[in-house]
Formats: sequence, C-alpha cells, structure tokens
Amino acid sequence: MKKGPILYGAVCFALGAALCGGGAAYAAGVMAERSTNTIYVDGEQVELEAYLINGSNYIKLRDVGQAVGFNVYWDGTVQIESGRSYTGVAPEEQVIDDASIANPAIFKGPYTREAFNAIRQAIVTGRDSTPIPMSPETRDAMRSVITEIGDWTVYHLESDGNGKYHFTSIHPTAYEAAAKYCEPFISSLSGLTDREKVRQIAFYVCDRLMYKAGVSPTPSTVLVSDSVKSGNCMAYAFNFQFLCDMAGIPCVYVQSSTHQWNEVYVDGQWWSVDVSGVDVGNDPSVRPYQAVLYDPSEMQGSTYKIEDGNRLTFAKEILVPGSTKK
Repeated sequence: MKKGPILYGAVCFALGAALCGGGAAYAAGVMAERSTNTIYVDGEQVELEAYLINGSNYIKLRDVGQAVGFNVYWDGTVQIESGRSYTGVAPEEQVIDDASIANPAIFKGPYTREAFNAIRQAIVTGRDSTPIPMSPETRDAMRSVITEIGDWTVYHLESDGNGKYHFTSIHPTAYEAAAKYCEPFISSLSGLTDREKVRQIAFYVCDRLMYKAGVSPTPSTVLVSDSVKSGNCMAYAFNFQFLCDMAGIPCVYVQSSTHQWNEVYVDGQWWSVDVSGVDVGNDPSVRPYQAVLYDPSEMQGSTYKIEDGNRLTFAKEILVPGSTKK
C-alpha cells in the first residue's frame, strides 16, 4: 500500500463545488474551464472529466484510478493501492480461514490454526497479516516454516512489541537484479504445462551451476548472467525455488542432514525435484533422458531422510491448502 499527496487536491479543494457546476469557474484566484482535449489510456479513448487551468489538464485522481486500474480512497489521508482494482473505498480487513480446508492432521503442537491463517493472509493479500499472539514454540516453528516457502516473495515474522506477531511479505532488494534478468526466461514459459515449466526451470539452473561442495551462491550471483558458477545442492535448490516462485509454481525447500532439494505442486500433487541430481556429471547431453519429477515416496535412503516432516507438511499446506490430504 502506498501513501502520498493527491495531485488533484489543490484544484478540487480550492475550487470546491463551483468546479463541477459549469463550463468555467473562478475560485481562489484560479480560472478553470472544462477541457476539450482527447484522453487515451493504452491507446483507447476514454471519457474523463478534466479541467484546463493555466494551460494544464487537471483530472481527479480517483477517475484516473478507475480508468487505469488502481484504487484510491480517503481515510483521513489519501491512500493509493497500486496493486488493487479501483473501488473508491478502503479494503475490508480480509479474514482468511484456509485452516478450515487444510489437512487437519497438520495442526498439532506449535503448528496452530491461527499461525497458519496469518501466513496465508500475508500470501493472499500481499500485505501484513493481522497480529496474533504466539507462544515461543509456535514463533520458532513459524520462523522455520517460512524459510521453506518463499525466496521471491520472502515472508518475515515480526513482533509488534506488544506480545503479538505478524507476517509481512517482501521482495529482497538483493534479488531484484536476478528477477529482472530472468523475466524473459519466465515469459518464455508461457503456454507450457506446469510439468514442462518445472523441467525447463531445472535445466535453466543447471546451465548456470556446476556442482562443487561447500559453495552455495544465491540468485543474486547465479541468476544475473549466463556464466557458470560453482555451487552445492543448496545452491541448486535455492535458485530453483526462486524461479518457481517467479513462475507461480508452488515450491518448498527440503533438507536432510546431508542434502537439499525441493518439492513442487504439479498436476494435483507434490513431487520431489533434486536439481543437483538432474545435473548428472554436469553433462547436458544426458538431460533429455533424465526424469525431473519423482514421487516423494520414491526418494529413499538416508540422503533423502527429511529432518522435520511436520514442518514440511505444514509449509506445503500453507502454499496449497488441502494438498496433503490422503
């Protein structure tokens, strides 16, 4: 949500009702007359009430918002919502109760319905969630959960200083260059199935990483050029999740004591994706024969032994409520 001064205010408030009453009006030493200039929005002619003052066209900001597609309302100050369609009124406090459709088995111990709904509220609205009280156990559990569900957008748990906590969504400035660089690639995925998008994203990451233990460069290093960087399985997983987030593919970060990989929600179920495993021997020639999506039950052995299954299931349910129900 953005706050700022309203540009047409000096005109509307100075001229008052007289401005809207006829072809020309005089108030506060300002002469205004109805403008006859043609106005276009994205090449389409629109009818907007405009007034000509000292050679400039003045248009009500709310009329621009309605024509262009952003919300403007008054709550004692002028409020502009760039990402919300015009209504002219303040948004109602959105009540999210996706816990009612989530897998009920996830709500145990520190994994509460209230915390679930608060994270979902931040995801759905893109704004700060309603502050809620949290026990120290729930607070710590939620801080771990949100590390698994987002790289772009990232969700933070913050205290209001009065014993309550809320979730806020941000796009880290350190990753802005990576997001901009990858926009053409993300656009190129349009028209593909989600399954094929995941495959192409995995290959895109593989093209820019060569496996090396102990090195974990982030998207701010890996996804800002076509050059190849060295990185471990964590680097593959984080960069893959970043691109899935950009492409709108639900994706979580998964780890065992010795390995990191991802799970994505495609075709109505969660699938495991081990991008560093896809990059077998750093040899692109074998990729066409490589499977990318695996049923999680097929990921066997200590390498894929998940450290906290409750946390992972909770994270997956936050992104897609009801998706882990049997």
